[in-house]
Amino acid sequence: SASGKQPSLEDPTDDSPTKSSDEATKSMDSSEQLMGEETRTDVIDEKVEMDDDDDAPRCCIPFRFIVIFVGLICLVALQANITVINLAFVCMSEDTSGLYNNNGTLINRFVYTPKEKGFIISAVAVGTFIGAIVFNWLHAKFGARWPFFSAGLVSAVSTVAIPIMAEQSIHMLVIVRFVQGFAFAADFAAVGVICVRWAPLKETATFIGILMSFGAIAFTLTNPVVGAFCTSRWGWRAAFYAFGAVTTLLFMLFLVVYRDDPRKHKAVSRRELAVIEKDKTAEHIHRDGFVPYKEICTDRTVLVVWLNSMIEINTAVLLLTYAPIYFSKVLGFSITETSYYASLGAIFHAAIKMSVGFLSDSMGCFSERAKLIFFNTIAAGVAAFTCAGIGFAPTRETGVFMLTLTASIMAANAGGFFKCGALVSRQYAHFVLATMQMMKCAAHIIGPAMVTILTSSDGDDKGWRNVFILNCVLLLIANFLFYPFATDKPAEFTKITKESRRKEIEEEKRQKEERNAVEMA
Repeated sequence: SASGKQPSLEDPTDDSPTKSSDEATKSMDSSEQLMGEETRTDVIDEKVEMDDDDDAPRCCIPFRFIVIFVGLICLVALQANITVINLAFVCMSEDTSGLYNNNGTLINRFVYTPKEKGFIISAVAVGTFIGAIVFNWLHAKFGARWPFFSAGLVSAVSTVAIPIMAEQSIHMLVIVRFVQGFAFAADFAAVGVICVRWAPLKETATFIGILMSFGAIAFTLTNPVVGAFCTSRWGWRAAFYAFGAVTTLLFMLFLVVYRDDPRKHKAVSRRELAVIEKDKTAEHIHRDGFVPYKEICTDRTVLVVWLNSMIEINTAVLLLTYAPIYFSKVLGFSITETSYYASLGAIFHAAIKMSVGFLSDSMGCFSERAKLIFFNTIAAGVAAFTCAGIGFAPTRETGVFMLTLTASIMAANAGGFFKCGALVSRQYAHFVLATMQMMKCAAHIIGPAMVTILTSSDGDDKGWRNVFILNCVLLLIANFLFYPFATDKPAEFTKITKESRRKEIEEEKRQKEERNAVEMA
């Protein structure tokens, strides 16, 4: 039983006296009442008693996989909304409706300089940085359901508003991109909450791999769709309207399907609940909204995980964000070819990230620490050299291959620093992952800054080569720093709860009063 005191009703080795049917029924009711009251235990027992009706699945597949699928498509929508503009930049520059006369000179309001594009892209990062602070608190306090749903609606509205604001001025466009970024900040916090509350410990990497593939999937779907709209009679504006409408529908579905507590979801059977809670501590299961921020932010492993996330995410975001521009302006591909080639890296990235998550959870012949180091070495160490090789590619096709290869193998980070951060922080994984969102914000600022500083124009091939080399060096540094701190063991701060902190404060207060009393005596 959950309390560990009552004998199992189905254990043939139980040597307790035989009970009457009424007493057995009473015992079962008592056991279920204890579970309903969410009695705290040190570790959830692997054997959860259930009758035949409770044992029957509520759905044809475990409901946690439905939750993860709905969460994934909503995350994809958030990422897609801020990605639409990447290829739209190319389409907008060819839109003659943006032409206007400025002192006898025809100027297209939709043609932006590299510096202006940097502002437009970086506005998302600034909004995301501020939003990450807000949504981190909201997710810790209220869970993921309503904060994540609200973020989806804000993202949908701001996406629809982009064509309208772009016609007004670049300043209005930057403002609406800031709003987009603010809503986008909910993604990593939502991933953390979903993993903490719905993922069994033995499926942590699988959940992370699937959910964190949202960025690659968004890039995969966005470029071909935007390219199709650009070459159609509806034009690039319709792409923003379509993505905003789809986002609204998807988040309505999320509101219907998702609940923050599997115990309170009617679609979750007792058997599946036992799987979800297996080997989790009471602190992991019984959440009170408390987060030991100071202890987490000073933990060395967490700091190294955050460093890796900032550098690796920066390189991945830079490659996937600027791939359309690099393929079009440097390698000289057409819009149709660019939309196709720019999607290749994202396609393989998503597939590898999902596969790595499952593979990491399934490789029982290796220690967890060895797996963390192995996958992080692929994501950062190997990717560093392939990234540098992009700028030295002898042909256009080789350039596409090297960029695609780099973006693809970086997906192995699902079994590297991402998994390490979740395992070390356990019930506080939502904060650790949400803070990685700030690293992603930094990527949206650092990446454009690299491009702006090191390139004189979109077609500056030598400047782009320096960008790739710089990222190579940073990746190698992050990877080597990860080695001594990689671990799957829960950190000491996971033992801190709201109640333990209260007792600690009371004890400190008592000791202080005793010292004062001694001094006065």
